[in-house]
Amino acid sequence: MVARTPREILRWLESLYLTYPVAVPRWDLANGFTYGEILHAYFGKDINMFCFINGRSLNARLLNWALIKQFLVKKNLSVPIHIMDATLHAKDGAAEELLEHTYQLLTNKKAFIDPPYERDDDFSDHPYQQTLDYFEQASAAKALKNNIKVTELMTDPSYAYHAKKSQAILDQARADRQAIRAANPERFCAKRTLAEKCLRQPLRAELNPQEWYTKSFDSRSRSAASLSNKSSVKHHSRHGSVDVSKKDYPQQYNDQGFIEANENNAIYREIILRQHAVPLGDLLQTFEA
Repeated sequence: MVARTPREILRWLESLYLTYPVAVPRWDLANGFTYGEILHAYFGKDINMFCFINGRSLNARLLNWALIKQFLVKKNLSVPIHIMDATLHAKDGAAEELLEHTYQLLTNKKAFIDPPYERDDDFSDHPYQQTLDYFEQASAAKALKNNIKVTELMTDPSYAYHAKKSQAILDQARADRQAIRAANPERFCAKRTLAEKCLRQPLRAELNPQEWYTKSFDSRSRSAASLSNKSSVKHHSRHGSVDVSKKDYPQQYNDQGFIEANENNAIYREIILRQHAVPLGDLLQTFEA
């Protein structure tokens, strides 16, 4: 879900009497000025706020965060650099994680974080997108825009790095779309692939091969008989053996005028032979004769 700042940290920030209150940490901490004030509240003699620039430009951000990194190294305070860099670029969840780490470092307390609001290590908006409906989620182009900032391209112009990162985002978006299509087949009119259509069920243990063949033949013979009946009605059957009038064999038809699927029916047996589907019983009788 959307990154949320715990209540303990909000009360802690209000007690510091900052010049600019932290309303949206993602944007309020991006330039480094407010974070410098947080450190100035605990190390007033070591941090000179007149050296910081309260601006939104990339140069102002880089200057402020460079001063903060120098101070942290001087005081031997362990704050991960990748979190500060993500905060500089206003990545999702980076500012909140920086505040949590700083709160634990300066107050020796750990803020409570709800499990639904946990963030990933890449500072992407993918956890938030998963909480939305499939028609509300961002497209692949929007995912690239949300997870790759312009300031990242300006500070690190490595083409190979950004190409690899962009490909990972596109692969994740493609995997999400495939999962959505599989979960909602009626919405996207998803059709089965050729491999899925040709999938055969394994033979059950309680059936021997002869019984399995007989049952499968019955189902196939019914479909073959129905197709033959339709073709005989439309084209009047090009085969003389099948072109038999109803009055010659009145017992071979049902009430609706269709040929019954019965092996004792002469017309039905002739149709099956024409369809190249020979019953197992006929084969056994041939061998016995």
